[in-house]
Amino acid sequence: MRNPDANQYIQALYNVGGVVEPYDADRQFPCFGFGGIPRYMSQNSVNHCFALNGNPANPDIAGVQGIVDMYMSTLPNISLSGPTLFGPLLAQFLAYVKALNGQPTYQIMILLTDGVIHDMPQTKSLLVDLSALPCSVIIIGVGTADFGMMEELDGDDGLLRDGQGRAVKRDIVQFVEYRNAMR
Repeated sequence: MRNPDANQYIQALYNVGGVVEPYDADRQFPCFGFGGIPRYMSQNSVNHCFALNGNPANPDIAGVQGIVDMYMSTLPNISLSGPTLFGPLLAQFLAYVKALNGQPTYQIMILLTDGVIHDMPQTKSLLVDLSALPCSVIIIGVGTADFGMMEELDGDDGLLRDGQGRAVKRDIVQFVEYRNAMR
Protein backbone atom coordinates (compact mmCIF):
# COMPACT_ATOMS: atom_id res chain seq x y z
CA MET A 1 0.00 0.00 0.00
CA ARG A 2 1.14 3.51 -0.72
CA ASN A 3 -0.12 4.89 2.57
CA PRO A 4 2.00 3.59 5.44
CA ASP A 5 -0.74 4.65 7.88
CA ALA A 6 -3.47 2.63 6.11
CA ASN A 7 -3.62 0.00 8.87
CA GLN A 8 -4.04 2.73 11.50
CA TYR A 9 -6.83 4.30 9.41
CA ILE A 10 -8.61 0.97 9.24
CA GLN A 11 -8.24 0.29 12.96
CA ALA A 12 -9.49 3.79 13.76
CA LEU A 13 -12.50 3.23 11.49
CA TYR A 14 -13.34 -0.01 13.26
CA ASN A 15 -12.79 1.45 16.75
CA VAL A 16 -14.68 4.73 16.39
CA GLY A 17 -17.12 3.55 13.73
CA GLY A 18 -18.08 0.60 15.89
CA VAL A 19 -19.10 3.00 18.66
CA VAL A 20 -21.23 5.33 16.51
CA GLU A 21 -22.69 2.83 14.00
CA PRO A 22 -25.41 1.43 16.31
CA TYR A 23 -26.80 4.95 16.80
CA ASP A 24 -27.61 5.32 13.10
CA ALA A 25 -30.91 3.63 12.24
CA ASP A 26 -30.15 2.89 8.59
CA ARG A 27 -26.38 2.50 9.08
CA GLN A 28 -25.73 4.48 5.89
CA PHE A 29 -22.80 6.90 6.12
CA PRO A 30 -21.80 9.58 3.62
CA CYS A 31 -18.05 9.09 3.14
CA PHE A 32 -15.59 11.46 1.53
CA GLY A 33 -11.90 11.39 0.78
CA PHE A 34 -9.62 14.41 0.65
CA GLY A 35 -6.09 15.36 -0.24
CA GLY A 36 -5.70 12.90 -3.06
CA ILE A 37 -6.09 12.32 -6.76
CA PRO A 38 -8.94 9.80 -7.11
CA ARG A 39 -7.86 8.19 -10.38
CA TYR A 40 -10.67 5.62 -10.09
CA MET A 41 -12.99 8.61 -10.72
CA SER A 42 -10.95 9.60 -13.80
CA GLN A 43 -9.53 12.65 -12.02
CA ASN A 44 -5.98 13.85 -12.57
CA SER A 45 -5.70 16.67 -10.04
CA VAL A 46 -5.88 16.92 -6.28
CA ASN A 47 -9.41 16.83 -4.91
CA HIS A 48 -10.11 18.01 -1.37
CA CYS A 49 -13.62 16.55 -1.07
CA PHE A 50 -14.65 13.56 -3.17
CA ALA A 51 -17.26 10.88 -2.57
CA LEU A 52 -15.33 7.77 -1.62
CA ASN A 53 -17.78 5.58 -3.54
CA GLY A 54 -17.42 7.78 -6.64
CA ASN A 55 -21.04 8.95 -6.49
CA PRO A 56 -21.30 12.57 -5.29
CA ALA A 57 -25.11 12.46 -5.64
CA ASN A 58 -25.28 9.60 -3.12
CA PRO A 59 -22.03 9.24 -1.13
CA ASP A 60 -23.56 6.83 1.41
CA ILE A 61 -21.83 3.57 2.22
CA ALA A 62 -23.52 0.83 4.26
CA GLY A 63 -21.90 0.14 7.62
CA VAL A 64 -18.40 0.38 8.99
CA GLN A 65 -17.34 -2.81 7.20
CA GLY A 66 -18.62 -1.31 3.93
CA ILE A 67 -16.54 1.81 4.55
CA VAL A 68 -13.41 -0.25 5.23
CA ASP A 69 -14.04 -2.36 2.12
CA MET A 70 -14.53 0.77 -0.02
CA TYR A 71 -11.38 2.36 1.42
CA MET A 72 -9.33 -0.75 0.69
CA SER A 73 -10.65 -1.06 -2.87
CA THR A 74 -10.16 2.61 -3.78
CA LEU A 75 -6.86 3.31 -1.99
CA PRO A 76 -4.68 1.70 -4.67
CA ASN A 77 -6.23 4.12 -7.19
CA ILE A 78 -5.75 7.30 -5.16
CA SER A 79 -2.50 9.20 -5.37
CA LEU A 80 -2.14 10.85 -1.97
CA SER A 81 -1.24 14.51 -2.15
CA GLY A 82 -1.15 17.59 0.02
CA PRO A 83 -1.81 20.10 1.24
CA THR A 84 -4.19 19.00 4.00
CA LEU A 85 -7.32 21.12 3.68
CA PHE A 86 -10.26 20.59 6.04
CA GLY A 87 -12.32 23.48 4.63
CA PRO A 88 -13.91 21.65 1.68
CA LEU A 89 -14.98 18.72 3.89
CA LEU A 90 -16.32 20.98 6.63
CA ALA A 91 -18.19 23.10 4.07
CA GLN A 92 -19.80 19.92 2.69
CA PHE A 93 -20.71 18.84 6.24
CA LEU A 94 -22.14 22.29 7.03
CA ALA A 95 -24.36 22.18 3.94
CA TYR A 96 -25.49 18.65 4.82
CA VAL A 97 -26.39 19.52 8.42
CA LYS A 98 -28.19 22.71 7.35
CA ALA A 99 -30.22 20.72 4.81
CA LEU A 100 -31.50 18.55 7.67
CA ASN A 101 -32.83 21.65 9.48
CA GLY A 102 -35.85 20.75 11.55
CA GLN A 103 -35.20 17.01 11.59
CA PRO A 104 -34.56 15.54 15.04
CA THR A 105 -31.12 14.16 14.18
CA TYR A 106 -27.62 14.74 15.46
CA GLN A 107 -24.76 14.42 12.98
CA ILE A 108 -21.19 13.33 13.68
CA MET A 109 -18.32 13.83 11.27
CA ILE A 110 -15.33 11.53 11.77
CA LEU A 111 -12.28 12.99 10.09
CA LEU A 112 -9.16 10.82 9.80
CA THR A 113 -5.99 12.71 8.95
CA ASP A 114 -2.25 12.27 8.82
CA GLY A 115 -1.32 15.84 8.03
CA VAL A 116 -0.94 19.35 9.32
CA ILE A 117 -3.86 21.66 8.48
CA HIS A 118 -3.06 24.19 5.75
CA ASP A 119 -6.35 26.12 5.83
CA MET A 120 -6.66 26.84 9.55
CA PRO A 121 -8.52 30.19 9.20
CA GLN A 122 -11.25 28.64 7.00
CA THR A 123 -11.39 25.57 9.24
CA LYS A 124 -11.94 27.69 12.35
CA SER A 125 -14.61 29.79 10.66
CA LEU A 126 -16.53 26.71 9.51
CA LEU A 127 -16.30 25.13 12.98
CA VAL A 128 -17.75 28.31 14.51
CA ASP A 129 -20.63 28.08 12.02
CA LEU A 130 -21.13 24.38 12.74
CA SER A 131 -21.13 24.94 16.51
CA ALA A 132 -24.65 26.41 16.28
CA LEU A 133 -26.00 23.22 14.69
CA PRO A 134 -26.75 19.72 16.06
CA CYS A 135 -23.42 18.14 15.19
CA SER A 136 -19.96 17.20 16.39
CA VAL A 137 -16.61 16.63 14.68
CA ILE A 138 -14.24 13.89 15.80
CA ILE A 139 -10.74 14.30 14.39
CA ILE A 140 -8.46 11.28 14.57
CA GLY A 141 -4.79 11.94 13.93
CA VAL A 142 -3.06 8.95 12.36
CA GLY A 143 0.67 8.63 11.93
CA THR A 144 3.49 10.79 13.20
CA ALA A 145 2.57 14.32 12.03
CA ASP A 146 2.61 17.32 14.35
CA PHE A 147 -0.99 17.47 15.54
CA GLY A 148 -0.65 20.69 17.58
CA MET A 149 -3.18 22.48 15.38
CA MET A 150 -5.72 19.72 16.01
CA GLU A 151 -5.37 20.29 19.75
CA GLU A 152 -6.19 23.96 19.16
CA LEU A 153 -9.40 22.99 17.33
CA ASP A 154 -10.39 20.70 20.20
CA GLY A 155 -10.98 23.70 22.47
CA ASP A 156 -10.02 21.96 25.70
CA ASP A 157 -7.71 24.87 26.54
CA GLY A 158 -10.29 27.59 25.84
CA LEU A 159 -12.97 28.64 23.40
CA LEU A 160 -12.06 28.28 19.74
CA ARG A 161 -12.32 31.58 17.88
CA ASP A 162 -12.12 32.32 14.19
CA GLY A 163 -10.18 35.14 12.51
CA GLN A 164 -13.02 37.62 13.13
CA GLY A 165 -13.03 36.83 16.85
CA ARG A 166 -16.26 34.83 16.73
CA ALA A 167 -16.33 32.12 19.39
CA VAL A 168 -17.89 28.70 19.03
CA LYS A 169 -21.34 28.39 20.61
CA ARG A 170 -20.19 25.10 22.16
CA ASP A 171 -17.17 22.83 21.90
CA ILE A 172 -18.04 20.45 19.05
CA VAL A 173 -14.56 19.13 18.24
CA GLN A 174 -12.86 16.18 19.88
CA PHE A 175 -9.32 15.39 18.76
CA VAL A 176 -7.73 12.01 19.41
CA GLU A 177 -4.20 11.10 18.43
CA TYR A 178 -4.68 7.48 17.48
CA ARG A 179 -1.28 6.12 18.50
CA ASN A 180 -1.57 7.69 21.99
CA ALA A 181 -5.14 6.46 22.47
CA MET A 182 -4.13 2.90 21.63
CA ARG A 183 -1.30 2.79 24.19
